[in-house]
Amino acid sequence: MSLFSKYLKGWTFRSTTPSFDVNDEIDVFVAESNSDGNGHAYIGDTHLIVEDAGPETVEKRVRVRITEFDETNATGRGEFLEVVGESSYSQ
Repeated sequence: MSLFSKYLKGWTFRSTTPSFDVNDEIDVFVAESNSDGNGHAYIGDTHLIVEDAGPETVEKRVRVRITEFDETNATGRGEFLEVVGESSYSQ
């Protein structure tokens, strides 16, 4: 194994459009909420609509169960499960 190979061992590249499988549970920050009672989360260029994540969840870290995902458009929907953390910007 060359020195270069040893140096790069274990490195991986992250995608700007991660994909998810139905029933995956992930933690995300809710960026915004609108009048339909759903929140919106953005992971890189991937957009998730978080059902039932109202205005009280904006700028909070929440756990979401993925209910549908379109890998081609990097969009999906998820079910709000619980608040798991606060934003680092909260006062």
